[in-house]
Amino acid sequence: MNMELFANSPKRLDENGFGGLVLVALSAASEVCEAVPALQAHGFFVAIGKRIAALDPLEGIHDASALSMRLNAFWAALDWGQMELELNDDAIVVRHDGLPLHIAPDPRGHWAALLSGVLEGAYDSWFRALGSGPALKTRAEWKGEALELRHGR
Repeated sequence: MNMELFANSPKRLDENGFGGLVLVALSAASEVCEAVPALQAHGFFVAIGKRIAALDPLEGIHDASALSMRLNAFWAALDWGQMELELNDDAIVVRHDGLPLHIAPDPRGHWAALLSGVLEGAYDSWFRALGSGPALKTRAEWKGEALELRHGR
């Protein structure tokens, strides 16, 4: 393998030493994004997020403060940043900061598409496990380097 290919990448593809895993994940995201229509790729990433959410079914959570603490602990364990939760009359709003955005060169934005879909799927799954009705939807939108997710009508 030509390691010089990666020599100019910051800290050999990522800051945490997971270069090989990052390369596989980014390559998988790129393959999915380039092989199927955008809606199908998004659906695939959402499904991955639902699987990730199933790792912590949020048993015993009864208020927003406990939910925030539990989810922040979950994301911290993955080194995927932190979230802030806001309860509005028309939606639950999550602002998720500190995501691993700059892990490797990604000129087409496939990694951001993966992150957006995975987090949308995870939060949607958790909100449904806590009693959200089928009429409510979760939508994700990038706001700079933070991802804002809205769960509502």
